[in-house]
Amino acid sequence: MRITVHIPDSLENDIKRTSKNEGKSVSSLIAEATEYYLKEKKKKEIGKRVLEIAGKVNVASDTLEELHSERKRKKNDRA
Repeated sequence: MRITVHIPDSLENDIKRTSKNEGKSVSSLIAEATEYYLKEKKKKEIGKRVLEIAGKVNVASDTLEELHSERKRKKNDRA
């Protein structure tokens, strides 16, 4: 599938540099990044719903970000 997007020049440069460094095409890097973004967004939405169901109604978005940051920190500490 072909999709046309307009991005800032600085982002284009970062994408091209990263794709070259990782030995990937720009297209595959964009697809991978988009897939990652959508999965992470879905995880956050599910996490927020779980917290709301658990009785934490109207959970602030920064609370969810804090939980994700803590999870990443713990994962990095184990590595």
